[in-house]
Amino acid sequence: MALLAALRVLAAAIVPLSPSPSPSPTATPPEIAHVVTSDRSDETLRNSVRTIYVVTAQQIAQNGWRTVTSALQNVPGVEIANYGPIGAQANYGIRGSDSTEVLVLVDGQPAPGGLADLVQLSTYSTAGIDRIEVVEGGGSTLYGAGSIGGIINIITATQHAAPVATLRYGTFDDSELQLQGAGFSFDHIFANNSYALPVDPSSGLPATRGNSDYVANTLGYGVGRTLGAVNVNFHASLEADDVGAIGEFPEYSPTSREHDVNDDGVLTFSLRRAQSNPTISLSGTMQKVTFDCDDTTDANCFQSAPSLNTENRVGLALRNVVSGANSRLIYGADLSRGFVSVNDGFGDPASSAMLAQTAAYAQQTWIGERDEFYAGLRGERDGSLGGEYSPALGARVKLSRAFTLKANAATAFRAPDATELYYPGYGSVVQGFGLLQPERAQVGDVTLSADRVLGGVALTWFDNHTRDLIVPTCVADCNPATAPPGAFPVYAPQNVDHAHMAGFTLDAKTPPSHGIVATLGVTDLYVAQNLDAQYRLPDYPTFSYPVFEVNVGLQYTGAPHDLLATCGISERAVGAGGAVDPTQPLFYQPVPYSDLTAYAGLHVSSTLLLTLRGYNLGNERYAQVAGYPMPGRTFAVELTAR
Repeated sequence: MALLAALRVLAAAIVPLSPSPSPSPTATPPEIAHVVTSDRSDETLRNSVRTIYVVTAQQIAQNGWRTVTSALQNVPGVEIANYGPIGAQANYGIRGSDSTEVLVLVDGQPAPGGLADLVQLSTYSTAGIDRIEVVEGGGSTLYGAGSIGGIINIITATQHAAPVATLRYGTFDDSELQLQGAGFSFDHIFANNSYALPVDPSSGLPATRGNSDYVANTLGYGVGRTLGAVNVNFHASLEADDVGAIGEFPEYSPTSREHDVNDDGVLTFSLRRAQSNPTISLSGTMQKVTFDCDDTTDANCFQSAPSLNTENRVGLALRNVVSGANSRLIYGADLSRGFVSVNDGFGDPASSAMLAQTAAYAQQTWIGERDEFYAGLRGERDGSLGGEYSPALGARVKLSRAFTLKANAATAFRAPDATELYYPGYGSVVQGFGLLQPERAQVGDVTLSADRVLGGVALTWFDNHTRDLIVPTCVADCNPATAPPGAFPVYAPQNVDHAHMAGFTLDAKTPPSHGIVATLGVTDLYVAQNLDAQYRLPDYPTFSYPVFEVNVGLQYTGAPHDLLATCGISERAVGAGGAVDPTQPLFYQPVPYSDLTAYAGLHVSSTLLLTLRGYNLGNERYAQVAGYPMPGRTFAVELTAR
């Protein structure tokens, strides 16, 4: 939090310049002027009624964000909790939701793993990404199931992106080779991640995090062509990684390994006319997740044979955007079919199922000189899980030359995923409880934005009431006093809860002055309550504690031929409330922590950039997830050729 004073001084010294677009997590020029996710069509960022943030390729390169989760960690309202360094799992959510309630898209179509809540953003490389658009709040009217908290749309680069190559080496043998250009992208990462842990309370001795090495290869290709009035775009990516899945400290497993394969492809045909833009998108995804450990030598190995999760999905999306002088009509249909199969490695019979989605939607927008209003409705049937109707309303009203008010209200829903339904020994069907009901939510937000204050300020209040919340519930051997010897509690997902979440986000930045930009992001999730059981919902990254997160930063971008090309310093501070158990080490419980990061890039030549990066410069040994301590202070050096 030491940067807050510097931020205030800098903000006071800078005279506001011309209006800038609405919120973006960092604000180094050039900024994105148009977005495609909030209304499922091309529109200006400034005029978007829904709350949307954009992370650009320039911001990704400047800050050295190598995965999608790292690129999202400073976005107000987005919660990221890492289980360790690069390669480790990361939890993610938006406005208090968890990953099951966030819809992840690649070029507008569902990402691999979406059918079973196994979308792996923590290993999704940023190589080949043009930008990431984050729409916060319910998006079911336009996108369907799974978008109660919001939408993350990963938009890939085209063949017109400039060629660039990056070499990186850092602490714990963290090395990377990244190549991009002419539509191709390639990323190879290796890190042994063998870092010292805090003192083991049982032995009083420090330990080393073993079997946490990570290797990943990602290959992508995108191409766009114009054939008369038809624009054709295609992108595909292949990713494979291998990581030591070590488990909770100090009972980690020295033999557990996980191997993942994630493939996706999207082919889009778009016809541009004077007043309409019909589009057809064909998409496909494939995912394989394998886990294994040696139960003969590893006391913490919890399965006797390798497990294998597979998922395949194909989709067809039809959409048309009809634009008039003062109106815009968006309508379309989404069709998809998917197959999932699970062998859990515990000796249970393998489970498999087909999942389907059939939906139609329409949204009408009325555009005035100073105001804009929209109303939309979606009807969707998710196979045997039943159907839902999801309406939405919203408005943007320009209160004055400087202030704009935006408001949204909608219903949203989430169909149970394949893990909750069919996972052997866990799913509701396997346990004999019948099919789960979809989660249903009423969501809303109000934003007051001021483009002319500093470089743009936006304050948002949001609210979410969700019923039929799906949570793991103990169904057998729940009481240790009466359970058979050696038995463990048996859990199964059930619709049991009614939840309420509410909070504020604040996003502010200064206009560029002599290449310097200051940013401030605040998230206060002051309500995250289970109204049935009367306890606070588990939320990332502080589990059962209130979340208050602040991100502050200063960035400098020099002229093309300056020796100092770029530099920056940022701090992410996460607050936690409630009582701390003095008998437990800090990495076993949520406590306040901050992470101070800095970097500096120097022009070695007109085409060569040398960047030095430092992470967790305060050397705090915190755990974003209890039992999984993060490494301390680390460094990296990058060499980039353009």
